[in-house]
Parts: sequence; structure tokens; C-alpha cells
Amino acid sequence: MSKKYKILLIILVILIIVCLGLLIVKKYVYDKDTKKNSVTPAVVDNMEKYGYALEDRDTKLYKNVYYELKEVLDNDEVDYEKYGEKIATLFLIDLLTISNKVNKYDVGGLDFLYDDEKEMFKNKAMDTIYKDVEDNTYDSRKQELPTVSNIIIDNVDKDTYKINEDKKLESYEYEITIEYKKDLEYDKKVSVTVVKDTDKMYIVKYATIK
Repeated sequence: MSKKYKILLIILVILIIVCLGLLIVKKYVYDKDTKKNSVTPAVVDNMEKYGYALEDRDTKLYKNVYYELKEVLDNDEVDYEKYGEKIATLFLIDLLTISNKVNKYDVGGLDFLYDDEKEMFKNKAMDTIYKDVEDNTYDSRKQELPTVSNIIIDNVDKDTYKINEDKKLESYEYEITIEYKKDLEYDKKVSVTVVKDTDKMYIVKYATIK
């Protein structure tokens, strides 16, 4: 074999080694980090008709209540008091379980509000309970944040709720106790008001009970 071909063979072998190295880096380092640091959680189930979704990052408690809600909505005749109870519960779990959120902009519970109220509620949450949440895009956050461990419905009142001057809707006001894996001094006693608008229910009021 001539010297020229030996050099070409050596160059070819080096290129093959480099290419294999790049593939290994991409598969075991880059792809892994990209997946870990993704700010878009994966949706594992959804109720398209209602706009509710279950994500892979949601807690076991949230997942259990989500499937309870799905069962309520799959019935031929929907129990709207039970429907309201489930979305009030999911709303609180998602809003106040901040440990699985990426940053202060990643506000939970928005799926259960009227579309035109989501932005206003998000901004308020960012200025209050999410204000000091540190960024966790690269999974490096050391900050201790709350995780809801249980929701207890203490009382429910059926009434009507005035949306505007011309519109009153059937409503349910739930008084609720929130328990956490660790007490970090977040809301523990709250009221959540849910209204029925056509065949869907929405959170319209959230307030702390002193």
C-alpha cells in the first residue's frame, strides 16, 4: 500500500472516530440535558372538550384528582357540585405546588379560569406568591418551595354569582383547608368560588380565610 493511501486511510479512521464521538456526546449528554432542562412539560392526558391537561410533572395527588374529575365528566349526567369540587381542588394543588414550577412565570391553576381572566390572575400571582421563585431551567435550584399534600373540603354553599351587570350564574363557594408536605407559611384556609357557564365550570374567586 502506497504512502498516499495510508494517509487517506488514517484520515478516514480519524473522521469515523470523531463522528462516533459526536454521536455519543449527542445521545448521552446533549439529549439528556435538553430533556432534563426543557421548560415545556410533556402532556400525558387531556380532556380536549374542557381544556384540561395532565402533565408528566404533576404530583401524584394532582393525577388522582384529575382522573376523578375525568370520571365525573364521563357520566351521562354530570354532578356539577362534584365537578366544581374537583376543579377547585385541582386549581389549588396546581397553584400552590410551586416546587415543580420552572420559574415565577410558570403559574399553576390557569386552566380553570375564564380565558380573559388568565393573564390578570397570572400577573397577580407573579407579584405575590410566585414573586420570589428562583429559576430552575437547568435543574439547579436549591430553594425550598411548597408541595400540596392534601385538600380538605370543609364546607360548600350553593348560590348565584354576578359576573357583570347583566349576567348571574349558578355558583358554588367551597371553604377549603390546604395541607403541605412541609409548612412554609403559604395559604392554609381559603375559599374558592366556582361558577357554571353552559356545560363548563370556572374558578372566579380565590380568597384567603384569616
